[in-house]
Amino acid sequence: MGKSLLLCLFLFSAYSYVSAHYDQHQTLVSTVTKNTILPLFTLTLNTDEEYFIHIGGPFITRKCNDGLSRPIIPCGSATCALTRRFNPHQCPPTQNTIINGRCACQATAFEPFQSLCSSNQFTYGDFAISSLNPRSPSVTFNNVNYLCIPKPFLPGFPPGVFGLFGLSPTALAGWNQLTPPRLGLEKKFALCLPSDENPTNKGVIFFGGGPYKLKNKDARSMLSYTQLIKNPRKLNDYFLGLKGISVNGETILLAPNAFDFDGKGDGGVTLSTVTPFTTLRSDIYKVFIEAFSKATSDVPRVNSTAPLEFCLKSTQHFQVPRIDLELADGKIWKVFAANSMRKVSDDVACLAFLNGGDAAEQAVVIGMHQMENTLLEFDVGRSAFGFSCSLGLVNASCGDFQTRP
Repeated sequence: MGKSLLLCLFLFSAYSYVSAHYDQHQTLVSTVTKNTILPLFTLTLNTDEEYFIHIGGPFITRKCNDGLSRPIIPCGSATCALTRRFNPHQCPPTQNTIINGRCACQATAFEPFQSLCSSNQFTYGDFAISSLNPRSPSVTFNNVNYLCIPKPFLPGFPPGVFGLFGLSPTALAGWNQLTPPRLGLEKKFALCLPSDENPTNKGVIFFGGGPYKLKNKDARSMLSYTQLIKNPRKLNDYFLGLKGISVNGETILLAPNAFDFDGKGDGGVTLSTVTPFTTLRSDIYKVFIEAFSKATSDVPRVNSTAPLEFCLKSTQHFQVPRIDLELADGKIWKVFAANSMRKVSDDVACLAFLNGGDAAEQAVVIGMHQMENTLLEFDVGRSAFGFSCSLGLVNASCGDFQTRP
């Protein structure tokens, strides 16, 4: 851990301070909060409307149960055609409907919690979001496309939550609609999920590029970049080129094609904000857990705590080996104890990785716990993914980012 800590400290101390012209930037921003009812993160739009963050969601979805009529998007429009292109791969083709004698565009959403497909009207409306520009601290976007939440969809929606904010690499995703060229914004967003250890912590999401002001310094210098991989069969997800996983500095032995796509587009390594913990296909998980067990052989085992299977007795001087995700271009995403282990009681901590089974759709799904307290930048325009070390290594957290002008 010593070298990694020194590197993070060096990068943090080497940040360039934000210039006096920072106020000219139009970066859009929202705080990120862990929902107290469902284990998901939300961002805020329209001052007080919360939306679940869904990296794999192709659209914004929004409640439409107020009895008001919504603008119709014609069936033959280019927008409606786009909804078909990004129809969730798990779902059948969408059928349009007739509203007041007009053919109205319908779109389909995949509900990841119950694995259900359902359709509803695709429409548009106004959305407001905060800006870091003091001369325009709030920006309102007109004619933002969204899908009326289908039924059934997230039964028992928590109070104050109005929908899901899709962040997939698609034309109708929320980040893309909030970064129009006329504002000079870059086609990217950056996300920092607050640590689950402190429920009162806040995170942040930026749209349109940096700087990302962390304790008066620009956190962009902290980012390492790797290429995003395209999967033509699954356009709604971000994929990383992963070449190996190491535990305690030793690469685990896997089949050469363990992380490759197959002919159906299954396999690969993706990220998810609706998956609590990183999930590995069985063949990968079994080798990984064996290596981790060997590296922690001197730590007492305790009974598992569902859904986590591998649990250890946590003591005052508790240490576990670092897990490295070895990316295709030589970059390494280092996962330390705060992101690899989940503390379930004062004296028990469990490895926060799950066995996805033999038929797992992806080889690896990087879950929310592994993303917490880490700045992640999705530079969709350049097909690049940036990631920082854990902010805890530089005595910072997601809550330290500037979210007001």
